[in-house]
Amino acid sequence: MNISDIGEFGLIEEIKRLTKNPEGALGIGDDCAIIEYGEKELLVSVDALVEGVHFFEDANPYLLGRKSLAVNISDVAAMAGIPKWCFLSISIGKGVAKEWIDSFMKGFLDLAEEYNVYLLGGDTTSSEKTVINITIIGENRKGKSLKRSTAKVGDLVVVSGRIGCSFAGFKALRDSIEGFEELKDKHLNPKPMVEEALKIRDIATAMIDISDGLVQDCGHIAESSKVKIELFWDKIPFCDTDIATEEEMLCGGEDYQILATIRSNAGLPDGFYVIGRVVKGEGVVLLKNGKSVELKDCGYRHF
Repeated sequence: MNISDIGEFGLIEEIKRLTKNPEGALGIGDDCAIIEYGEKELLVSVDALVEGVHFFEDANPYLLGRKSLAVNISDVAAMAGIPKWCFLSISIGKGVAKEWIDSFMKGFLDLAEEYNVYLLGGDTTSSEKTVINITIIGENRKGKSLKRSTAKVGDLVVVSGRIGCSFAGFKALRDSIEGFEELKDKHLNPKPMVEEALKIRDIATAMIDISDGLVQDCGHIAESSKVKIELFWDKIPFCDTDIATEEEMLCGGEDYQILATIRSNAGLPDGFYVIGRVVKGEGVVLLKNGKSVELKDCGYRHF
């Protein structure tokens, strides 16, 4: 059997089965690990970005520095926490100029300053391709971190903004389409939704950020919470562009919007959209004109 036979999430489950959580900690299976620390919780996440997989070889190093940290900050936002500290390990491809590193670090540290995140250390090595690995540490009040596994039947499903703009920008970049600079920026320079997550922390029951695609990330909540999520196609705030289809936007990923389930009797904060509901059952169902729509191979997978 090859890794491709079980897939990315099957591999994660295999590793998870080999581990155990110590008392006072939540391990593999969410956007961050949770470690109890006195009256607070530490939120810890690790992400790797690989040249040719997560970014183009000719990527703008300043924007790449920003995005590398942004996607990690987004993991803390997905738990309704506050990002605090980070560590950066970078394996640098042969022939990379010092000016590239200078620009990368400026982008990285500019975003760190915007979110009051401190770089505390890391590692540097050489490699055939550039690989960026970041550990982010955030914090929250004890018991306030939101998980994927706590959605309840009767909850509403909400999202913090438009879906699909990042994928549309990716298509424009991949296919060398001129223009569409705003969409390209959505893909290259995403904004972590820290404030948005905090805005609904007290009314949310479960939360995740949209990195793998709306449908697939709904699936993560549904599977972890052992519930079914119904999505209403006509309520989803798709990106206002025709460069990508709505089907592609549902599956494309890297929007980094906050996706949450909230109590049905809670008021909806400004900027959020109700796009579905939680019901008994399992999986994710897309309802369009009253009929169920199936999207095959929806969402990004590494294997």
